[in-house]
Amino acid sequence: MAMALARRAASAWAPVTSRSLLWAPAQHAHGLQPPRAAHTQQQQQRQQPPHQHLQQQGHPIQQQVRWKSARAQKVEAQAASPASRVKNEDPSKRKVFVQKFGGTSLGTFEKLEKVVNIVRTNLEKARLACVVSAISSETKSEGTTSRLLNAAQAAVNEDPFHHFLDAIEDTHLDIIYSMIRNPDNRDAAKQHVLKELRNVRQFCESLTVIRELSPRSHDMIVGCGERLSAGMIASVLKEEGIPTVYMNLSHLFKSPLDANKVGYHHKAIAALQTQLDKTVDLDYVVPIITGYMGDIAGGIIDGIGRGYSDLTAALVAAALKADALQVWKESDGIFTGNPTKISNAQLLHVVSPREAAELTYFGNEVLHPFTMECAIEANIPIHILNTFKIDSPGTVVKPHATQTELAERGLRNIAAVVSKKHIDVINVASNKRLESASFLAKVFELFAKHRVKVDLISTSETNLSITVHESVEGHRVQDLVAELEALGRCSIKRNRAIVSIIGEGMAKQIGLAAEMMDCLSSQKINFEMITQGASEINTTVVIKQDQADLAVQAIHERFLDASKK
Repeated sequence: MAMALARRAASAWAPVTSRSLLWAPAQHAHGLQPPRAAHTQQQQQRQQPPHQHLQQQGHPIQQQVRWKSARAQKVEAQAASPASRVKNEDPSKRKVFVQKFGGTSLGTFEKLEKVVNIVRTNLEKARLACVVSAISSETKSEGTTSRLLNAAQAAVNEDPFHHFLDAIEDTHLDIIYSMIRNPDNRDAAKQHVLKELRNVRQFCESLTVIRELSPRSHDMIVGCGERLSAGMIASVLKEEGIPTVYMNLSHLFKSPLDANKVGYHHKAIAALQTQLDKTVDLDYVVPIITGYMGDIAGGIIDGIGRGYSDLTAALVAAALKADALQVWKESDGIFTGNPTKISNAQLLHVVSPREAAELTYFGNEVLHPFTMECAIEANIPIHILNTFKIDSPGTVVKPHATQTELAERGLRNIAAVVSKKHIDVINVASNKRLESASFLAKVFELFAKHRVKVDLISTSETNLSITVHESVEGHRVQDLVAELEALGRCSIKRNRAIVSIIGEGMAKQIGLAAEMMDCLSSQKINFEMITQGASEINTTVVIKQDQADLAVQAIHERFLDASKK
């Protein structure tokens, strides 16, 4: 009997169980409280709903509560909807905005209050759908996605992992207790968080046995971050009187979506249209949609990359035929240079989709590169806005932007200068056993085989230089180089950086590359590669990484300094 009681007591504190569920009724009976009990009681006292004291005293207001049918509740919700308050207009005739909120815009209840205000304000002029990232802090390593990945890797290594998940739980519950007063709504939000994390804890326990993290397992862990934030934010907005529905895209595709195939976005848009039609009536409710969508062939991080929720938002906008996609971040928009490195960098109010795609590809992290393809094809403008400066005009990525709209350009029609660090250059010199066409074909075949993404290519008949980012897993590059050596001499230069000038009007600028080289040489900066894209809206060089900041500052001063225009 004693052994059974001991086992039962031990199981009550089993680490796989969420800490908030570890407090058995026996502990409550002895006057003990769970770790959050005091905090919860304080929140309830501070956030007691209006008239609650009257209800407790049997006040007549309590008698006003009546049972309502589901239909009556829907009619009531429609009447209370912000859409119905706009001059009694037909809701279906109002514009549609898709709003995407980045993780750092959601990290604390103070930040989330600003998001609530943004949603409420925009509901006065449009129907909305919101796509959310996983909650993140100022430090990326402390964000939800990073902590989930750390927990999974720790489990595979048989290291402790619960503290990563504990931190995620604390972050979300703190927001819930700070922002949600209604007990039923608060409890539903809390249970959503605990259920998702309980599933992850159990999954991580299985990883300690399997000792392997497949792409689908990896995605199951990663997707939890967006499921947590979307469910929680739906409850927070509901608390503020905004009718919402939580929409989980984790099982959007019946078969894996290959994001490397041409036309993949058409399949994604069709799947989204089907699910949206089944789930949502934008006239009367705001869907809060997970930025994670599944499943993606090879895993969402490898297939699309970090920042995949930008792509999800663009696909949702295309599926809804939205009038605009708003991307809310902690940045005012796209600048002529990195404002953290260049004090006089200027905000660009309008950029073309091609410019935005080049800027994001070559180092500006405001948008995910895949976002542009959807925007261009669907003819949807993308507004990049600052969550914490709602009066800032931001930047509009505008399809078919006119030359007048693109007038904010520096000398030589350059829009911006950007850099991308942590680059490796792989050089291959052919052994001449293959003709040039066969040599190039074989090289690219090997890159595809090892799933190593290429940034830049510079080639002659027998020599090839290719840049890749250091984030590519080391074993992939090593395996790739081992096979490339069968084609000729192979070497790698590390600690390099890409520096690019970008602008729609650069194509007809004679001598621009020479002027860029002159600018770099004046700072004693040597370039090792130079390329120009087929679109002729970028000119790019590869230099040593420790000279990248100096190069960007020099180019900005020469071509983009507003005082010299």
